[in-house]
Amino acid sequence: MSMFALIPLLPLFASLALVLGGARWREHGHRVGIPAIGLSFALSVWACVEVIQHGPISISLYRLFQSGSLIIDLGMYIDQLTVLLLLLVTGVSGVVHVYSSNYMIGDPRYNRFFAVIALFTFSMLMLVSSTNLLMLFICWEIMGMCSYLLISHWSERPSACRAATKAFLVNAVADVGLGFGIILTFFTFGTLDIQHIVSQTQSMQEQTINVLEWAGLDLHVYSLTIIPICILIGAMGKSAQMPFHVWLPFAMEAPTPVSALIHAATMVNAGPFLLIRLSPLIVLSPFAMTIIAVVGAVTALFAAIVSLTQSDIKKVLAYSTMSHIGFMIMTCGIGAFVAATFHLLAHGCLKAFLFLSTGNTLRTASSHHSHVDTQHGTPSQAPTSLYAGAFILACLPPFIIFSGPYESVWIAQNFVSAKIGFWIIGLTTVFFTAMYLFQGIISIFQHAPVKPDPTNPLSKAAQPQIFSPAHLLGICIGGGFMAMVLLAAWTWFAQFLTPAFSVTTPRAMEAFEETSPGFGPWIILPLFAAIGGWAYALSRYRRSSHPSAKQSKFMQTLYVTFLNKGYFDELYELYIVQPTLRFANWLWRIVDVRGIDAAIHMIATSSLLFARWLWRVIDVQGIDRAVIGIGQHSIGLSRWLWRVVDVRWLDHNMSEMGKRADAAGELLQEVESRTIQHQLLVMVFWLVLATGILYLLI
Repeated sequence: MSMFALIPLLPLFASLALVLGGARWREHGHRVGIPAIGLSFALSVWACVEVIQHGPISISLYRLFQSGSLIIDLGMYIDQLTVLLLLLVTGVSGVVHVYSSNYMIGDPRYNRFFAVIALFTFSMLMLVSSTNLLMLFICWEIMGMCSYLLISHWSERPSACRAATKAFLVNAVADVGLGFGIILTFFTFGTLDIQHIVSQTQSMQEQTINVLEWAGLDLHVYSLTIIPICILIGAMGKSAQMPFHVWLPFAMEAPTPVSALIHAATMVNAGPFLLIRLSPLIVLSPFAMTIIAVVGAVTALFAAIVSLTQSDIKKVLAYSTMSHIGFMIMTCGIGAFVAATFHLLAHGCLKAFLFLSTGNTLRTASSHHSHVDTQHGTPSQAPTSLYAGAFILACLPPFIIFSGPYESVWIAQNFVSAKIGFWIIGLTTVFFTAMYLFQGIISIFQHAPVKPDPTNPLSKAAQPQIFSPAHLLGICIGGGFMAMVLLAAWTWFAQFLTPAFSVTTPRAMEAFEETSPGFGPWIILPLFAAIGGWAYALSRYRRSSHPSAKQSKFMQTLYVTFLNKGYFDELYELYIVQPTLRFANWLWRIVDVRGIDAAIHMIATSSLLFARWLWRVIDVQGIDRAVIGIGQHSIGLSRWLWRVVDVRWLDHNMSEMGKRADAAGELLQEVESRTIQHQLLVMVFWLVLATGILYLLI
């Protein structure tokens, strides 16, 4: 067994050790989880070096199942795509473990928490490295189970229990589609091995399947059209895409480290990864790719707008995650799988940082917000440096994501739709990013710093000053340095990933050669988008304290609609949950109470009546009478035997036998006396004879 097999196994062993150890670990569960995840990360780095030097790594562990042509081998396949996901998952999970060791102190389920997140990490690591779809599906379901346990970690809160139940049910419904997709994949390709499926996709383009065969009808569709759609349904559930997105905002009931793990390294990233892994199969169906792109685009736009109306920072981050995952799904739909991979990795690192740092930032900001202008009784206005900082941060992304090397990442698939999608998604992202940055920074740091109180040594720590002239200079220098680093790194990144998409990107390298390494003339468009987003957010902030004030009736209605998250939860409650509960209640009344319960009652009553009849007819009238009759006849027979046999015959015979016994006794007495006399005479004779012989001899 290769050492790289320990990458997923170490978290599994840590989880088992914590579960089996139970209360014996006390509050030292992190001493098992952190070293295990740390070693997994080190092995992932080693695996990355091996892949760069020698190519993909295939590890065969053992044959799990074999039945006919269905062969399930438990193994790992680590290529350029997998090794990047291994680094992301183990790295983020390691940080979450370290953060949780301090965050969860005092929790009564401390060790259980670390056992579940270790199992969560194992399932994601096995999912990204699995060699066959069945093992991927098993890890997919284990991850759903772990998410239920983590979201409901504080089960004493009813809201956490409801959120966990909603997440579990929504994902369970979507997983049915993935299950059908895997079954159809085996029916089409005759195997569940991912690499074999990828290698056979070109030869299966004309394969069809009758989807209405069960109904006796004939409707043939291409297998490579319906399989990606089924896979997309499963990805929509795990990645919280519309209309399966309602569970993700409620998942914020989980502890903050869980939110970071779900949003950054596991769970929501499983959907884009599955589409990227099966990209050679997906690109052969233009219809399926169109559906994927539409689903991702609608989700990205909807979640981005909703996030702008939310005031809870964790829900803002949740809808931000939905929006970014939607962008990833859309980029998969337009064929830019390399860009989707980069977006997945970058978003994972950034979202982990945001979730883990939000708590500390809010605590600092809350103490700062407690300071008010005692002269006017209102909070002081935001400083100009805050606006300038938000403007600089808003303008940095266009210089980065619209550079030549990054654009080559988008058009690496050599699809016209990919280039168009690059501009559409890029400009939209820049616009909403500018609004995000401005609104987020202003909402948290909108008060001017208060002069420190010399009598209070902690007053300086309670005044967050995220922007100042020194900060602005540092941001400019750091941003420029980061841009240069990324310009050099993105070209290597796209070239590194190209072999993993060799089937779908036969002309990828031509795209790199044709792309200029610097900035194009169209860079002015994303800059205008960034300035527009910043200006619109600034005008909304200065125009009114409430975003919907002084707006038209239509805009107010639109704002309220997005403020209530499109009323998806209410619609589901009204048209799905309540009808389902009413139908279940009807089934309970009609089928259970009037049907099953009535049938059981009728059977029980009939059984009692039948038993009573048996008692009266068979027992009382049959068996009892027969027993009484037999008893009466037995008594009569006994009396007759006593009279005839005992009195007349037995008594007569006994008297005769007594007389004979008396005669025999008298005879024996006479015989006994005679016998004794004879024996004495014989003994005297032999004694005299022996004495005479002895005398003669002497």
